[in-house]
Amino acid sequence: MAPTVPSAPEPVIAARDVHTRVGADVVHAGVTLDVHRGRIFALAGPSGCGKTLLLREVLALHVPDSGSIRVLGREVVGIGHEEALELRRRCGVVFERGALFSSLTVAENVSLPLRERSRLGRRVRDELAAMKIALVGLPASAGLKYPSQLSGGMRRRAALARAIALDPELLLLDEPSAGLDPSSGREFEELVRHLNDVLGLTVFVVTRDLGLLWNLADHVAFLAGGQIVAAGTMAEVSRSDAPVVRAYFPGTRGGPAGARR
Repeated sequence: MAPTVPSAPEPVIAARDVHTRVGADVVHAGVTLDVHRGRIFALAGPSGCGKTLLLREVLALHVPDSGSIRVLGREVVGIGHEEALELRRRCGVVFERGALFSSLTVAENVSLPLRERSRLGRRVRDELAAMKIALVGLPASAGLKYPSQLSGGMRRRAALARAIALDPELLLLDEPSAGLDPSSGREFEELVRHLNDVLGLTVFVVTRDLGLLWNLADHVAFLAGGQIVAAGTMAEVSRSDAPVVRAYFPGTRGGPAGARR
């Protein structure tokens, strides 16, 4: 009897032939990609190509016109409201520039998901929020401050602390380095890699940041013209012969010339 060959684990995100229109514009014209567990996956491409829209479709915040998107083993196209809420509880999200509530302190921002989605008492919520704030490298004193009192890099760390408050299986980052200086951007990359290593997080990041692509991503997919036109390691993608990729990464073919130092 032939030995049983173990099947490959199902991708955390599996998009198949996704088509999306916004008004008269075709945004996705057959997008197919896989995000594997424990990896840091980056979706790159020019502005307006539909990167963030695909992230919203992964979260069932937008419905594509056709195709399939499976997230954590569940089909999300056509998913019901309650099922979508349950799925989002297993995901952490950092939207562009953090999107913290300005009227809440950092600690209140971080504990908000715990208050809304758990039955934990306030003392336990506060303790967990303090743990998450420490985990992202912020001092305890930052928990008492409002977002406006923090630097851009600290606000991004606070948003990340909120995103991991419920111990998600999947972390989604939308342009996480936007507006950060190179030093803060590099520190944030190192923090995401640390969380990926320590917590085993699967990370799906939408970015135009060349430094982040070289320094952080395990796998890169380049979206243009509604389709994935190149995929692989950053070194492989940077050597693509696709004209749109070559125009996007001038002078970087074969090496991390644009990476942060």
